[in-house]
Amino acid sequence: MVFERSSYRLLCPTCGHRIIDDGTVTHCSGEHGRSLLRTEYAEREFRIDRSTQGMLRYRAWLPLREPVETDFGTVILRSDSLNAYLRTPNLRLAVNGFWPERGARLPSGTFKDIEAIAILGRFPRDGRTLVAASAGNTAVALASAASIYEVPTVIIVPESALPRIVFSRAPGENVRFIVVTGNAIYDDAIVAARKLGTRDGHVFEGGAQNVARRDGIGTTIAAYMEVEGALPEYFVQAVGSGSGGIAAHEAARRAIASGAFGARFPHLVLVQNAPFAPIFHAWAAGSNSVEAAHRPDSAFLAGAEISAAVLGSLAPPYEPKGGLLDALTESAGDVTAVENVAARAAAALFEELEGVDLDPAAAVALAGLIERLEHGAIPRDAHIALHITGVGRRRLAAERRIPPTIATRIEATRP
Repeated sequence: MVFERSSYRLLCPTCGHRIIDDGTVTHCSGEHGRSLLRTEYAEREFRIDRSTQGMLRYRAWLPLREPVETDFGTVILRSDSLNAYLRTPNLRLAVNGFWPERGARLPSGTFKDIEAIAILGRFPRDGRTLVAASAGNTAVALASAASIYEVPTVIIVPESALPRIVFSRAPGENVRFIVVTGNAIYDDAIVAARKLGTRDGHVFEGGAQNVARRDGIGTTIAAYMEVEGALPEYFVQAVGSGSGGIAAHEAARRAIASGAFGARFPHLVLVQNAPFAPIFHAWAAGSNSVEAAHRPDSAFLAGAEISAAVLGSLAPPYEPKGGLLDALTESAGDVTAVENVAARAAAALFEELEGVDLDPAAAVALAGLIERLEHGAIPRDAHIALHITGVGRRRLAAERRIPPTIATRIEATRP
């Protein structure tokens, strides 16, 4: 299979500079404020590769530079029982998880498998080591995929995430884990990964700044477009870093630019897990800075009281040009936050109706949708896409008993 490396360019939304990508670029060299690069594809029309299945059906809008193969991706479903319960005739579930009875077969049970394939499809296989940070799900997905493609990879995780990082098959020797000890959180792992990524022969994956990560998640919108023939009116997703929300908005931008999907962006409805909700507090305060809206209480800063630990990030890309604030503003979106009790009730409801377990993050998203519907913020007859970001992992857990081999333990250096 031939991948045309000139099929896209990177665009800086601040200065308009277009960059030829080498597979590692994460920022513009222009002298201006922070900005999230985004992709511009030579293919402007929404093309579906019907010779394959899953996320690679939308390869024309993926920054692939190296060969990758997979047949998994987002599955768009209608839940008759949930639609009846919520009185939402046009609700569709965008499922990224493990629910084989309904066609969802992501190996980790989360959308991080889709991100991992896109990341490795962009990263140059020239012997350099990919360095990534994770709060759990990315570690499982990226380690598994990197093992298949034999890409040298270092994954840095906070110690608290270790119980969530288990495998059915041990990662290859090309994958190493570094643990940040003590009361470290995801942001501590990011700091350590950025530092390691500056060493010779190492490249920091980039997190939300990586266009491959975002465009990989963007295939969730593409899958909805293929099934429904339109963009949703509302796109609901739980967020920590918020890259999934930005990705959905960017995918919608490409769809609108194609001329075939109208001119209106889906309203982003982003859901956080209270009390750890920096994006919610910044948006509610009308602030252009997450840091300025931080609350000082220790529970908020440590994120110890949230059921969806993977949503705990103190430094989401809110302020940069092309970041969350711009996406929310341009889409006339909104942010809400739900407590643990609401998320657990949503998880119990979904399992009662559909017979399958939701990840805490997916439960947060469903709880946020319920809250917005009850408050009339989302019309019940609207065309809604609810991004289910993890499902069926209880079944997968029975097959996973192998913990990662820890190469090194380091102390947190977060300011």
